Amino acid sequence: MTISWRYETIPTTESSNSDLLHRWHEHTLVEPVSLLALEQTAGRGRRGKTWISQAEDSLTFSIAYPFPKSFTMMQLQGLSLVCGLCILKSILQLLNLSESTGKHLGLGLKWPNDILLNHRKLGGVLVEGGQKSPHDPLWMIIGIGLNLKSPPITMGHLEATSIAELNPGDHTIDAQSLYRLITVNMGDTLDLFSKESFSNFQDEWNHWDVWHNQMLSVHQEKQEIISGVSMGVNTEGYLLLNTPLGIKEVAAGDLSLSQAKYAS
Repeated sequence: MTISWRYETIPTTESSNSDLLHRWHEHTLVEPVSLLALEQTAGRGRRGKTWISQAEDSLTFSIAYPFPKSFTMMQLQGLSLVCGLCILKSILQLLNLSESTGKHLGLGLKWPNDILLNHRKLGGVLVEGGQKSPHDPLWMIIGIGLNLKSPPITMGHLEATSIAELNPGDHTIDAQSLYRLITVNMGDTLDLFSKESFSNFQDEWNHWDVWHNQMLSVHQEKQEIISGVSMGVNTEGYLLLNTPLGIKEVAAGDLSLSQAKYAS
């Protein structure tokens, strides 16, 4: 089913996610909305990290999507993963690149919400929202940030990169076209996700997982909670780590490559 989006553009805001969350709290969300912010002065990433954007340098927007009222938050465990996959595929589509070319150029995904290029951060996803009452839809606000030009910064544990470096054919990167393309594709993706859950996307996400079979550390509040060899994600979107105590499921946390070793 094709989603009928309400498209909105604002020249500047503190955070497009905060704008849509405010509407949700005020009960004024009535249809799927895609809100493009040409500039964000206090954009937010996961766990309170900042994502400041400027016109022409980055693409930042948020979409508000109503999942059926029967949905639970547990069913949304893999939502950020499918959103990242949708964004990656939309970039390939815009630049007319095949999957094999994209992988050769170093494009890939990192659990749970990053789009990478040669292990540097190209973009990310921030998912927020919830349900006001059992009679209301479960509104999810999905914030999307992509670097169009490389900022001279480090984003979390990762250096930053941009779509400009993924453009061997020197195609013109039209931000408006990419914005519309991702929004349309996201509608189809979320519709399928709401019907078939994350299991329908598991194999494809694992195909693009750039840290598969790598030794990883998982941190929460800057403290390492577990480390092990990544085995990809399961049908619910949990990260699987092969640890000295067996295979463990990870529901949340920040990842970094680890130099730790243990006997298998």
